[in-house]
Amino acid sequence: MVVSKREETMLVGIQFFLAKYIVSFKEFYNYDARLKYIKAALRAYDPSSWQILPRNNPASSYPSDFEVLQLQKDIIEKGIPALRKHHSIKHVTPQRKVTRTLASLDGKPIAWDDEDNEIKSHQNCQFFQKWYSSRPFSKRSSLSLGSTFWETAGKFVRRRLMRALPRQITSILQADVLWNIGIRGAGVKVAVFDTGLVKNHPHFKKIKERTNWTNEKTLDDGLGHGTFVAGVIASNRECMGFAPDSELHIYRVFTNNQVSYTSWFLDAFNYAILKKINVLNLSIGGPDFMDHPFVDKVWELTANNVIMVSAIGNDGPLYGYDTFF
Repeated sequence: MVVSKREETMLVGIQFFLAKYIVSFKEFYNYDARLKYIKAALRAYDPSSWQILPRNNPASSYPSDFEVLQLQKDIIEKGIPALRKHHSIKHVTPQRKVTRTLASLDGKPIAWDDEDNEIKSHQNCQFFQKWYSSRPFSKRSSLSLGSTFWETAGKFVRRRLMRALPRQITSILQADVLWNIGIRGAGVKVAVFDTGLVKNHPHFKKIKERTNWTNEKTLDDGLGHGTFVAGVIASNRECMGFAPDSELHIYRVFTNNQVSYTSWFLDAFNYAILKKINVLNLSIGGPDFMDHPFVDKVWELTANNVIMVSAIGNDGPLYGYDTFF
């Protein structure tokens, strides 16, 4: 695959729903308490004018610090301020839909008509913005190969170049130095927030748990991105990951069409805290730093000793910008 020289490699769409809101509470409460507080805040309005949307996932049976609330349009203007005034409610923000798509292939833009048309024509869509990758693939200084490889790559024919480079990224970064002294990730719980992973994949020996947070009834990876990320972390056969003895916890937060919602991430984050995850890999991209409850939850994870490993620098708003966290 050849990436377009325009460097617009990944398109990330953010959709805001006018009628759907994340109601964040100051503490964790059971469902009855959360319902009670929302009813109290909206007591001046007809109960049929609002609805708490169901969330069926592994975190549903535990206390939570948020609800997804759908409001009729005629009460939004006054209903939102009423919710924000309640003493137990921290903030109220729009539910956000995130889509990840490849922007170009072989130098040609890719048209995603179905997804774009759905977003642009949605009657409840308030705002949609396209974000493009701003970091070049041609001169990425973050890799240990440095600029030397990229400056000289064009001087070699393909076969000679492949012989000149180490076969595995673990060799490039000298992971074997740690492996040889017994540091291989044993006892470390690693959560992979991505597109899932098949149950009996032969390259992974410690898949501890797989959970689904999407609206698709599958735990498997129908796209490949989640499998790739898990492989970089903990593949054990043929192409070793950096921590082959680590314990994988697979969180399927993106659908096969690379669609996700703020609420899916929040529930999955809460579950990760409950499970005492040590390291959390988050390949989300896009302007996630603008999503208030999302950012708050990232800080909470950090406060609970979860090491966040996030994709950085691939998306705006400015060239060379690193993700908020």
